[in-house]
Amino acid sequence: MKKLKSRVCLKVKGLNQERAFSTLAKKVKILKVDREDKHICKVEIAPWHAKEAKKFLQSQNFEILEEKESGLSKLLKALSRSYGVLVALVLCFCGYLAQKNIIWQIKVYGNDKLSSHEITSFLNENITSRWNSSIDTKKLEILVKENFNRVSSVSIALVGQSMVVNIHETLLPDEMVAEFSPVVSAYNGKITSINLIQGTLKVKQGQVVKAGDILVEPYIIDSQGQKRSVKAMAEIKADVWLVGKGEHHEQEYQTSRTGKVMKMQTISLFGIELYKKGNEVDFSQYDKEVKTGDFSHNLLLPFKITTTTYYETETKLVESSFEDKKDEITDLAHQKALQFLQDYEIIKEESVSTISAGGVSIVTYVLTVEREIGETK
Repeated sequence: MKKLKSRVCLKVKGLNQERAFSTLAKKVKILKVDREDKHICKVEIAPWHAKEAKKFLQSQNFEILEEKESGLSKLLKALSRSYGVLVALVLCFCGYLAQKNIIWQIKVYGNDKLSSHEITSFLNENITSRWNSSIDTKKLEILVKENFNRVSSVSIALVGQSMVVNIHETLLPDEMVAEFSPVVSAYNGKITSINLIQGTLKVKQGQVVKAGDILVEPYIIDSQGQKRSVKAMAEIKADVWLVGKGEHHEQEYQTSRTGKVMKMQTISLFGIELYKKGNEVDFSQYDKEVKTGDFSHNLLLPFKITTTTYYETETKLVESSFEDKKDEITDLAHQKALQFLQDYEIIKEESVSTISAGGVSIVTYVLTVEREIGETK
């Protein structure tokens, strides 16, 4: 908050400085005195005392070499000279007042079978006005419930500039569902056991399947030879392969930071830059990090301060032998494979293979586990 304090720094030249500043301190509040030599010094005072201080120092035969203002008062003066910014502020404020009572969007929650687009389209067709004072939420709730059989209860509320629709859907028994989905494989693997509960089986034990393959179709052939839809259900386990890979290049370019850093800070209002501090970056290669936050929580206007940090980087060609890195690459591939392992799963088998060509070596680590693979889409 020290940077927000308004102050004027006067750089003056003259004799008998102690006596002059002692007398000046009785008239105005001196914030800071910094003496450069026996004739030149800098004195900081509040902006509202600047005129009186300059008049006094000139009367004491002091030469004012430099006058510099800093802090919030400087920003406000810069803002007051920006007539376009002031006009934009007024227009933005008027625009905000004009549209703050308008409902701009509809948000739907709680729907599973019903699509949000279907509900929002229906509400848009039945809203005669976007002004929140003209919207009858009770009437809309009745219309939604009457027009959507799956809706057992609904509540509609106006929150800010949004219409929030909360829906509770009726749970329908399986017999009323028009279509059933097949059971498909969630993983690549080799089937080890099958327990068919309901439906028509499409695979057999020992068969290799891919993720997405159909395992059980959602129908049965009844005693009359007719095809009848049912919910597909089965417990199917398979040996699933968890694969992790590590790659090594005998020659590769690596980029790292040199340790040199440059920073740039800007203060803006409604996207308009008002103040800038820092030199332009002169790194030929760099990483950049940008952080934006409120300049102060105590100001009415939303001033933003943006800090951009530049880290100089350099790129070098690094050469290394695969044999020197083999254990490290293999361990990396192993760790990647372990990331796919679920809680309490037991590893049945592990295998490692390496392929090398053109200066590139790829290590593949495979873990075999038994897992339930069936899922209903």
